[in-house]
Amino acid sequence: MADFIYSGNTKEMYNSILELSPKPFREMTKKQMDKALTDSVGDGGEITEEKMMEIVKATTPKAFLPMALKVLEPMLTKK
Repeated sequence: MADFIYSGNTKEMYNSILELSPKPFREMTKKQMDKALTDSVGDGGEITEEKMMEIVKATTPKAFLPMALKVLEPMLTKK
């Protein structure tokens, strides 16, 4: 896994997405998320909450996206 810099609640958001994924698909979900994050911010780049939401929306299957957003949106830091 890349050495990302997690800002705000992004580490918790990342872990929540993995936990939401059915066990047989968790490793695949982790690889997909890590690749998308690395492609977006680079190895060692900073992951913002906005970037995490963007990646989740782009990589989560449409049928599961509402459930994922319902879990993640309350984690967003209030501005």
